[in-house]
Amino acid sequence: MRLNFKREMRMSNRLITFLIFFILIFFGCEDSPPTDYIPQYYVEAFLIVDEPIDGIKLMRTQPLTDTFELAKALIKNATVKIKNEKREFLLEFRDTGNSTNWSYFYPDTSIKIEPNTTYFLEILTPDGKKITGKTTTPSRFFWTNRPPDTLYYPKDSVKFTDKAPVKIRWSSVQNVLYYLIMLKCIDTLEYGKYLNPPSDEKNRRVYNPFYEETEGRREYFETTIWDAMPNIEYPIFWVIFKWFGKHKIVVYSPDFNFLRWVVQHFRSSQVIPLLSSVDGAIGVFGSASKIEAEFFLVKNQQ
Repeated sequence: MRLNFKREMRMSNRLITFLIFFILIFFGCEDSPPTDYIPQYYVEAFLIVDEPIDGIKLMRTQPLTDTFELAKALIKNATVKIKNEKREFLLEFRDTGNSTNWSYFYPDTSIKIEPNTTYFLEILTPDGKKITGKTTTPSRFFWTNRPPDTLYYPKDSVKFTDKAPVKIRWSSVQNVLYYLIMLKCIDTLEYGKYLNPPSDEKNRRVYNPFYEETEGRREYFETTIWDAMPNIEYPIFWVIFKWFGKHKIVVYSPDFNFLRWVVQHFRSSQVIPLLSSVDGAIGVFGSASKIEAEFFLVKNQQ
């Protein structure tokens, strides 16, 4: 009995050793999780009626494990063309100044984007990849009720009982689903230099519970606010302001490519590839016509 027991113990130990060896070999031979990042091309190209061809950007995406650097993402040596039925425009790359302004452009600024015209984008990347897109520019439009040069912020910063919202209006554009409105504070620092007579008074923020400074809320610091409107009238509500002083308001009449690309950022800062309007890459090739006006927002208190 004692010999059989020892023999069984030796067999058990061998079996355990074999199982451990088998497990190590089996799991050691499995493929390791994929870590190689496959970059993609990203295009951001907008044509604005009555403006030169400018601001066309071609980038390569970067992995989340790296810090994003715009200068490193931008591709400078691609062949970028804009075409219509009349002619073809070969763009050049501008890399002077801040990298946020680096982009492809057409040097002859006398050439302007025409309304009601179909344009084609064609990009040939350095590695031979072809990217294409198509957009048809909207018609021109105009103000029918332009914003006044000066707006006086209500004295009551909570109830706004002393002044109704200012309404702006514009002419309609055929086949436009939504108009995009951009409000931008031009100068968040200076205030008095825009007065008559000028002074050294500095600007300050509007008290606004919607834009209180909280950790992670990027919109508190952004000088630009976007909105969308399905009609030709827009009330300038007082709660949309973040600063007093000099402002610019722009109304865009976008094509569908422009509209859906911008609207996706209203709810999320992430790009949705299904909303792309280019072939061969992620991104957008869209167009719009626009009107704009500047005005001064006077402080409600000194």
